[in-house]
Amino acid sequence: MAVEADDVGTTNASSVEQRYRQLLEHSPYPMCVHADGRVVYVNPAGVRDINANSADDVVGRMITDFVDAESIAPMLSRIAALHEEGDSSPPSEAVMRRLDGSPLEVEVVSVLTNWNGKPAYQVIFRDLTMQKAAEESLRYQAALVTHATDAIIATTLDGAVTSWNPAAEAIYGRSAKHALGLPINEAVGAAIDPAAVIAGGGVRHGVHRAANGTALIVRVSAAAMGENGYVLVCSDQTALRRAERRFQTVVDSLVEGVVVLDSNGQPEWINPAARRILGLASSRVLERDVDPSVVFPLYDSDGASLDNWHQFFVRGLKSGLANPHDIVGFDRADGTRRWLSVSTRLLDPSETGQQALLASFTDITDQRDAQLQLRHQAHHDSLTGLPNRAYAEAQATEALLEDPPTLAAVMFIDLDNIKTVNDAFGHHTGDTVIKAAAQRLRATLRSEDLIARHGGDEFVALLFGNADHTALKRLAERLHAALATPLDVSGISCSLTASIGVTEVRPGDRRDAAEILRDADAAMYKAKAHRATTHFLSSPSGTDPRLRVHK
Repeated sequence: MAVEADDVGTTNASSVEQRYRQLLEHSPYPMCVHADGRVVYVNPAGVRDINANSADDVVGRMITDFVDAESIAPMLSRIAALHEEGDSSPPSEAVMRRLDGSPLEVEVVSVLTNWNGKPAYQVIFRDLTMQKAAEESLRYQAALVTHATDAIIATTLDGAVTSWNPAAEAIYGRSAKHALGLPINEAVGAAIDPAAVIAGGGVRHGVHRAANGTALIVRVSAAAMGENGYVLVCSDQTALRRAERRFQTVVDSLVEGVVVLDSNGQPEWINPAARRILGLASSRVLERDVDPSVVFPLYDSDGASLDNWHQFFVRGLKSGLANPHDIVGFDRADGTRRWLSVSTRLLDPSETGQQALLASFTDITDQRDAQLQLRHQAHHDSLTGLPNRAYAEAQATEALLEDPPTLAAVMFIDLDNIKTVNDAFGHHTGDTVIKAAAQRLRATLRSEDLIARHGGDEFVALLFGNADHTALKRLAERLHAALATPLDVSGISCSLTASIGVTEVRPGDRRDAAEILRDADAAMYKAKAHRATTHFLSSPSGTDPRLRVHK
């Protein structure tokens, strides 16, 4: 059968188009064709990149549905410049929109072509997402190298400098122009073997030299770059080490003791002042894994043992609570007790889980002893060492305020013949007699009772607890007997007598301390009229007292 020439041409055209479609279908590059503004074809790679399920989701839609608004005008300008079939636009960047609306950065080439006898445009686009990410990563890395405060230096395998960032210029005082190509040892003014640094753990400290000869304390980190060489990160720690040395000098020179406890409450560091205060040898290593409460027993301000005081500090570490000020006693190895003013706080509150506790303390033993001495002097008589009048009155008031009141009676005691001693032997001898009388009175009273010097040759005794009339009478007799025992004064034997006034304090007594002391004083003056006697006041102040005299 004969074949017409037109039929042959049509057959050939169909065959070419079929081969053309096969090429498009199997191309790894996403492609589409649009005519009169609508998509007439998209290959499988394009279907994939546009996030469509099939070509049917794309064909027939406006090409502008898949182009970002800001990329439409450049696209129209680009295809308007194509006049002859086969003309192509230069590669340019654009933003496409996937079927779900998400952006896709691409590189686009448009080609003027023919589709079913009508002008059309073939669009070939390449996804730039990975390339953009890589470029951004490279820019970020370059920025890190450029703006890093540490010197970042690259070398060849044999040690020639191939990269020298601005920080290296600042630290070593050498420009990149003069450093590139130099051996690394010459560039940093020190012998560096990157391979040895890596073999030793990747980090090493050393002294480098800047271009002007200045010594630098540098921390060097090294890493291999495959077969291309090494990268060195050199951190200038000169200022840090200088600050550390200055800090160490300051802390070592402090008169205040400083101890650091680690996160487990174990001693980590101690300064010389702390060793001196605690009586530790300068070479003694702080014991670890033991309870410091046993090694360093502490006492509260009243002298009571602070058991497990170490747990208090451990709780402070875990809770973040600090103890701003406390007074504790500490027994040194030589047996002396020292008193410390201690403050504790977290060394770095921002740390979590690894907090350390800073304990600082000063020795206040001398100040405390001075304060106790002043307090003792304020409350005691300087001649006899007994409590004074003010202290006795305060103790009487306190005993009356207890529930029930614990004050049972008050005795007012006046020595009868001190004036005679003073006139005969002088006041120094009189003072000796008063001191002896004070010792005898204290020795005769019960330990829970209080004897105070009221003034001159007068004493007042506060009797606490249970003391009935009979017991008080027997006590007064013992006091008279104790004072009457002969006393050797300047080689002369003499005995003392006293006039004693007693007032009892019974349940429901409404008198205050001052009134009770006045009544005891009044009773003593009644006894004074007879000398060496005891008078008892049998009724409260404010009534007509009946005084009984006991000789």
